[in-house]
Amino acid sequence: MRFSLCVVLLPLFLAGCSDAAISDAPKATELQPAPPALTKKNQAADIKNENKTVSRAAIQAANTQLKTLTENTSCDSSTQCRVLPVGSRACGGPSNYLIYSTKHSNNEDVEKLAKHITSLESQFNAQTGMMSICQHLTAPATQCSDNKCVKIEGNATSVY
Repeated sequence: MRFSLCVVLLPLFLAGCSDAAISDAPKATELQPAPPALTKKNQAADIKNENKTVSRAAIQAANTQLKTLTENTSCDSSTQCRVLPVGSRACGGPSNYLIYSTKHSNNEDVEKLAKHITSLESQFNAQTGMMSICQHLTAPATQCSDNKCVKIEGNATSVY
């Protein structure tokens, strides 16, 4: 019984391995584009900015503007101290965290500019094929100390 089963199935296996069967299969070198749902998370922003190239100078100018906007870190209480993720690493996550005071900085303006910098860095990374160390930073904790917003050493508000 086993022998007769092998005699019947052997030609089928051999026919499946013939050159005709292989030539009908799609070639590995014929790459298909990824489905749109898998390519980008924020497609609306990508469509809006897909033709715009981003330079290091544009990123540096935006970072300088953010630094100027948040340079006064004086505070009266710890509730005025904020931490905000800024930028985009190639492997994901922010480039750094900004500690600022809402006493002298408009929170909405700071957040808008930080999101803009993150978008610019993300586009720049995609344009240049940038690579990074793939180490995720943790958001630091902050407090008002000596009337200045400062990072609390050895403490983090969230861990990735």
